[in-house]
Amino acid sequence: MGNTVHRTLPDPSPPARLLATRPCCGPGPERRPVLGEAPRFHAQAKGKNVRLDGHSRRATRRNSFCNGVTFTQRPIRLYEQVRLRLVAVRPGWSGALRFGFTAHDPSLMSAQDIPKYACPDLVTRPGYWAKALPENLALRDTVLAYWADRHGRVFYSVNDGEPVLFHCGVAVGGPLWALIDVYGITDEVQLLGTLQSSPATTTPSGSLSGSQDDSDSDMTFSVNQSSSASESSLVTAPSSPLSPPVSPVFPPEPAGIKNGECTVCFDGEVDTVIYTCGHMCLCHSCGLRLKRQARACCPICRRPIKDVIKIYRP
Repeated sequence: MGNTVHRTLPDPSPPARLLATRPCCGPGPERRPVLGEAPRFHAQAKGKNVRLDGHSRRATRRNSFCNGVTFTQRPIRLYEQVRLRLVAVRPGWSGALRFGFTAHDPSLMSAQDIPKYACPDLVTRPGYWAKALPENLALRDTVLAYWADRHGRVFYSVNDGEPVLFHCGVAVGGPLWALIDVYGITDEVQLLGTLQSSPATTTPSGSLSGSQDDSDSDMTFSVNQSSSASESSLVTAPSSPLSPPVSPVFPPEPAGIKNGECTVCFDGEVDTVIYTCGHMCLCHSCGLRLKRQARACCPICRRPIKDVIKIYRP
């Protein structure tokens, strides 16, 4: 009988890939590299001016300043950071990158489902949550990271800086895809490897309730003047499990605040008061749309909206 030759067959399963190898430094939550497939831009669900590279990692907007809406090809886990590098920024337009999440599967979207703008076109529809990055932060090579927590709050940080509260009221009961609008002065963005944020094991000392539950009811701080979405979205939530125990932080006042622009559409004149918090930061049209949304909250102080009241100037 001949000698039997034994051969070792290669393992058909691909090895786990380390998607983020940058050291986690600076203030903020503990972060771990995520094992698995790095997110890519969805190849079909995108605005008509978006061009993707061969790996679907870079999205470039061609022509105009809009029609740059994109999505990730897979859902983003809670506390998983979506990391973006602003590759190209072109002065001359007004406004910058819009980003957030959607509960709608991009694979089921048609070209008619994707409008020119994320704000206000998409955010006035159920299941879409997005806001604008302040223009003073939209610099070339800036690395933006954002994520959602189990309470439906969205946080972001710039260049591994302190995490700040960006949005609330996101429905986290199902899958969430990242929504990225390559808008305005932002011409090109690159998706980087993701990191996993970990909730802090203790409640930050800034919590007003003294409870270990970091619920939205703890966030009762506010400001005493109308502000733009860019400013209101940069408030650090004292009760957030992902935020350091510091007082609320406000960036330099954006130019739009002096013009009384609506914090949602950035176009209409502010003429509506939110009840019960009393903040005046919306046009009446956006106020009515926001009121109809589930778990609607004030863009400034995040308190629930019970009603919106139009005011008339003499």
